[in-house]
Amino acid sequence: MIYDASSLYILLKRGEPRALSESTTLDLAFYEVGNSLVMELRRKLVSLESFASMLKVLGGVSELMVVRNFRDLDAERVSTLSRSTGLTFYDSAYLALALASKEGLATNDLELKREAESLGVRVITV
Repeated sequence: MIYDASSLYILLKRGEPRALSESTTLDLAFYEVGNSLVMELRRKLVSLESFASMLKVLGGVSELMVVRNFRDLDAERVSTLSRSTGLTFYDSAYLALALASKEGLATNDLELKREAESLGVRVITV
């Protein structure tokens, strides 16, 4: 199963990082989740201690998962998906990975879910 940042973030917030074991994501997801955590800290939605704890867990998650990066993707395919679906390049990267690997996609992004399903990708939400 390919996990995008939205699904990874939710599992992290729920305290369920072990659910990600033996799954796959893009290195991009860690930057996206880290950014969301920083935004929560800036908005004072989490304490500095909670932020530090979640960041530590996030670092450990990278050891549980197969982490793919940009060079593992066909950039032209990502671009084509982005242009044809209207998805961001980021979301199109997760979709391209799911399509290329013939794996399902875990996302809580409704637009990504809709486009993935329209292309025959099995989608779950967390």
